[in-house]
Amino acid sequence: MASRKIRYFQSRLVVLFLVVLLPASASSQVIGNGYNNSLIYKIHGEKNTVYLLGSIHVLAEEYYPLTRAFSYAYYNSQKVVFEIDPEILFSTSIPKKFEKMLKLPKGQSLKTVLSPKTYGLLKKTFEDLGADWSQIHQYKPWVMYLMLGVPFDSSVEFRADLGIENHFFRMAKDAGKETGGLESIKDQLNVFDKLSLTEQDQLLWDLLSLKDSKDHQKAFLKMVKDWHQGNLDDLEKMVEAQKKYPKFYKAILVDRNRNWIPQIEAFLKEENNVLIVVGAAHLAGKDGLITLLHEKGHTLERVSFARP
Repeated sequence: MASRKIRYFQSRLVVLFLVVLLPASASSQVIGNGYNNSLIYKIHGEKNTVYLLGSIHVLAEEYYPLTRAFSYAYYNSQKVVFEIDPEILFSTSIPKKFEKMLKLPKGQSLKTVLSPKTYGLLKKTFEDLGADWSQIHQYKPWVMYLMLGVPFDSSVEFRADLGIENHFFRMAKDAGKETGGLESIKDQLNVFDKLSLTEQDQLLWDLLSLKDSKDHQKAFLKMVKDWHQGNLDDLEKMVEAQKKYPKFYKAILVDRNRNWIPQIEAFLKEENNVLIVVGAAHLAGKDGLITLLHEKGHTLERVSFARP
């Protein structure tokens, strides 16, 4: 078990750029009416259709194969766009390229920048995982937050390579389809890197100090269940909970969603169909992409299994 935790911890350095608003939640598949009620919407442009797919960044094998709505949106699109261009995201050179951005300045360490209570709990958490603290203590607090964002104690193994992004990237690459991204890796990292150390400390403390790790696991399981059942209302409640960190909420959701709207509208002017894959949390709430696109005068139609 410990070795699996450490392998997962190491792999997070490669995939932490897929920003998750909260620890992704998942349960065993609970399928409404026998099928996944997919969070996929379509918008008609003058000459094309743009599909907007709410994704989960990490999944387990039991969620595959995906249902017809996913396949329809993918096969009916000639271009697949992600939050970040996956050609860059899944490059093995990424961690080294951004190593300086992930680490604290020389002379600082997690011990010097975190409050004693947060530092003590963080150190204990990694020691319990069997990780080498000497290889960790120079990373910034927000990096720790992302690494620990998905629970380690799940009875089902959720992995980034089984996430929706990686699934469709592999398919698009094999088929020779054009791919792209709405923002750069640096854009995503800046969301966290611009937070003050006090804000980073608070985020990390709240994540670490959950009174019962099973509560964390339940939250993880519930979010994937909500995604799998297409329960946008409950996902909206999860998004609303992040407003307790106003600067973080604005940076990770509000600003990014608003920056993406002009790009989505530009895709609506293209000749070919486009599939856009973003984290499900970006669809929900009054600051979500669905609301923002409605405010721009666009009509969004839910793509269902029965009637794609």
